[in-house]
Amino acid sequence: MSSAPHVECFKGTDWEECHEFVAAIRARALWEGKQRDAAWKADFAAPLFWRKALLWHSQLPEDVREDWNKLEAALLKRWPPPEDDY
Repeated sequence: MSSAPHVECFKGTDWEECHEFVAAIRARALWEGKQRDAAWKADFAAPLFWRKALLWHSQLPEDVREDWNKLEAALLKRWPPPEDDY
């Protein structure tokens, strides 16, 4: 059996870090068989927010913090890709 995909802490540096974090959460959820479990993904991600990302995360409404679908949308809105990355 392969080992679980590693997920780095998210510090809120930039789009690239955000992209890697979202992709890593998705990969880990798939590995765990939880790809459709938005609450599990949000709970798994919560302790991985550090520094300014932790401050940002702590100020989100509870319904966003507890639902990965909403949290992912909020992440991508806060740390969007550069215009030339579309």
